[in-house]
Amino acid sequence: MTGNGTTARRVQDGPLAEISGLTVGPVSGGPPVLHDACLSVAPGQVLGVVGRSGSGKSSLAHSLLGHVRPGLEVRSGTVRVAQLDPFAPADAGRLRGRVVSFLGQDPASSLNPALQIGTQIAEAVRLRSAVRRVSEVRARVEELLLSVRLPADRAFRRRVPWQLSGGQAQRVGLALALAGTPRLLVLDEPTSGLDTVLADAVRGLLAEALCDGDRAALLVSHDPAWIASVADEVIRLEGGRTVTAGPAKRPVPVLPRARSRTAGPGARRPQDVTAAGGLHVRGLHAAHGRVAVLHDVSLTVPAGSCTAVVGPSGSGKTTLARCLAGLHLPARGSARWRETGAERGRGTAVQLVAQDARGALNPRESVRTALLRPLRGIGRRPADDALEEAVRLLGLVGLEEAVLTRRPGELSGGQRQRVALARTLAAQPRALVCDEITSALDPDTASGILDLLDSLRSTTGLTVVMVTHDLTAVARRAERVVVLDGGRVVEDGPVERVLVTPEHPRTRELLAHAGDPLLAVPE
Repeated sequence: MTGNGTTARRVQDGPLAEISGLTVGPVSGGPPVLHDACLSVAPGQVLGVVGRSGSGKSSLAHSLLGHVRPGLEVRSGTVRVAQLDPFAPADAGRLRGRVVSFLGQDPASSLNPALQIGTQIAEAVRLRSAVRRVSEVRARVEELLLSVRLPADRAFRRRVPWQLSGGQAQRVGLALALAGTPRLLVLDEPTSGLDTVLADAVRGLLAEALCDGDRAALLVSHDPAWIASVADEVIRLEGGRTVTAGPAKRPVPVLPRARSRTAGPGARRPQDVTAAGGLHVRGLHAAHGRVAVLHDVSLTVPAGSCTAVVGPSGSGKTTLARCLAGLHLPARGSARWRETGAERGRGTAVQLVAQDARGALNPRESVRTALLRPLRGIGRRPADDALEEAVRLLGLVGLEEAVLTRRPGELSGGQRQRVALARTLAAQPRALVCDEITSALDPDTASGILDLLDSLRSTTGLTVVMVTHDLTAVARRAERVVVLDGGRVVEDGPVERVLVTPEHPRTRELLAHAGDPLLAVPE
């Protein structure tokens, strides 16, 4: 399918969903997160929504399901979907999952951690469709899993959410969204946790789902190329206001990926580090229960360097990241940090910034509490100094002091991710394992976060392991890249060699779906 209404997808007259004058703000008062927002989505239309992290995109999307984040309230305006009010309890029950379905930035948080994947999808099929017979429900579950490129065998259906990778959880969430026959799909960064190959596959799946002339979609994304290719109309939010709106075929300022201000591969890095220090992984095997995930993984990350870990969704990247941080006990082998003399007594060794920021932060704690705990406990700072440092850390990741009083549920996905990074930096780690930390951020904010990590490497000798699907970020920031496939290291080498002359078929496949990441590296 091509965008801008040039396919068989037919935009019908009259809105399927309409928002008029919607203002949403904190219950306690203060500036609104959405101010006088308006939009209209007709049957068969794809509306793209773009803007910086924290600009109100997710709040706008959530309103179509009659939902606002904790601590917020609707101050004025109306929302209608299929002529019903999603904020009215009686109408919400008729709309959710049947007329309108949602896939958010944190799909894992919407899955019941105690229920098997197959059971959750089966319940969604029974609740949201006319399918009732056990054999028909099972067949529909298998069809949905296969449609999102996941195994449909009994062993996979019996997995629980914590046994899934971030990309697998994303696709299970998509299967749940498609379990009924929704007329409106609300998609908030639906490919953020996927590798380049699967992202293309899911985009194709969504294109097929939208070929129905009666189905519409609201698509929130930081990927301007995808927005331009699939959307009929695009609106841009800035500070909760709609500042740009128009056809996707017309150039729209959608915050294109900012070019890094740092040097590319081969740049000069701190020279006061030694090869002896750093992360050393030898013969690492890891499993989830009886399911083996990592097989004989060995790699070395010298102190002060940046190594990228890439691979297909489900290849074991997140499990490796947790092993490096000491959060997952390996079955065999070791992952150890060897410190240099200059590091003794400074901070903690290895800290993880998790992909699921919502799950990593205590939903009952304010940002202030989350930051002060490591500052007071590990850094042993006096209360006043700790609070001052907390404000400084928020500023480093691009957040204002007002965020201190909020809880995770009151923040956007991008804001949560930056709070998680600030909390990790508060522990003064010598090595930082970053698991998809920019997937929920707009390109400018993501570039700023990566600039910050580069700066910390230069000034403090911080070691970075970057788990990512963004091969352009790999080309810009890393010196070395490790490729995982099926839980094994299939390629390991300097970035310039691996991205230019890849040796393994899986590496070549990932690069084929990513364009040419080296074109984005400054001269």
